[in-house]
Amino acid sequence: MDLHRLSLSELSRLIHAGEISPVQLLEDLLRRIERLEPAIEAWVTLDRKGASAAAGRLADEAEAGRFRGPLHGIPVGVKDIFYTEGLRTTMGSPIFSGFVPSSDADVVQRLRKAGAVILGKTETTEFASSDPAPTRNPWSLEHTPGGSSSGSAAAVSSGMCPAAFGTQTGGSVIRPAAFCGVVGMKPTYDLISRRGVYPLSWTLDHVGFFTRTVEDSAIMLGALTGMGNPFSDGPHGESEPPKLGLLRGYFQENAHEDAWRGFEEAVERLGDAGVVVVEILLPDSFDVVHAAHRVIMASEATSVHEENFRDRRMDYRVNIRGLIASGLLVPASDYIRARRIRSRFIGEAAAMLKDVSSLLTPSAPTPALRGLGSTGNPAFNAPWSFVGFPSITVPSGLTVDGLPLGIQLVGSPLHEDKLLADAGWCEEVLGFQKTPRDPI
Repeated sequence: MDLHRLSLSELSRLIHAGEISPVQLLEDLLRRIERLEPAIEAWVTLDRKGASAAAGRLADEAEAGRFRGPLHGIPVGVKDIFYTEGLRTTMGSPIFSGFVPSSDADVVQRLRKAGAVILGKTETTEFASSDPAPTRNPWSLEHTPGGSSSGSAAAVSSGMCPAAFGTQTGGSVIRPAAFCGVVGMKPTYDLISRRGVYPLSWTLDHVGFFTRTVEDSAIMLGALTGMGNPFSDGPHGESEPPKLGLLRGYFQENAHEDAWRGFEEAVERLGDAGVVVVEILLPDSFDVVHAAHRVIMASEATSVHEENFRDRRMDYRVNIRGLIASGLLVPASDYIRARRIRSRFIGEAAAMLKDVSSLLTPSAPTPALRGLGSTGNPAFNAPWSFVGFPSITVPSGLTVDGLPLGIQLVGSPLHEDKLLADAGWCEEVLGFQKTPRDPI
């Protein structure tokens, strides 16, 4: 049995049925990592010893009929900006190359309590900004996996683990998930605790995660928040098809022809299956959303890094160095104005969702870019990070060059159940089942 190809939900059922053990699953994934990691470079640190010890304890509990929940014995990856007690956490920077936290981030604590096995730390762009990590896209090693949660997306896509955690300040979950052909979810702002996650921008940072299916994302969210699983009562296709609001305008104008063509094909298939798709116009304030997002991110990043930047400026790579330097020049009045723009757009975004259950856009302006010098453009995701609304990407197909494409759904704050149900409908209709060929 190829355990690395199974979803989190499938693996969980096998563990609960006693057909596989957490130790067996971990050993299978470690063998796969050993084989693929030299080509993909998804991991900064693998915690073989800690993961093996945890898997052994969880296997003993399973044999005794004690299960902590659906994550019992499931190995997960954690982006290398989440504090992990006793395990090196580098933030992708030489400044923290030897940093070992004395405590876990809240998310990591909850994962351990829920029975997950922490495999190790996945590659991140430096300080979760835009200077690329060494990670390569499993679908094509010549293409970026996206960022900043590069290693997490590539690890799930390549079958190194069934789930992994990342963060999103602009588009750092949705975009790499789309580039790597997996499901990526960014819940409502602050629904998942950020304590113990090294910040880039306090009011824009979100904790998110990567899985193979929408149901897996529901399981992950439920383990961290207590939210119920909208798929627990049976197939989502038995419910009424959703009504989705199509955003054209800016998104069509700024999409690469391959991305927009793939998006239109997906929308047509959804419509043919009974999904109601209505076009919704963007408000005038959308014209300044990206600029306001940049002002807030630069200002808050400067506040985070001010001391280290003063003492070790040249240890920062070029993009994060430029972001911090620009933040030093932002007047307080501009920051306040950007916050007011956000308040206005929150209300207008909520109004766009008044008569539909989710908004619908392409997940990224382009497929994964060739070369590792850029992680791609977060422009299609940043507006929803700006307002803190939940979003999810579902794989929708491949370009003629064999690169994944995705559709992005955006929901109302704290209505993740509805968003997941809509995404499940889309996933079932689009039926994307492909996985990348092993690069070795």
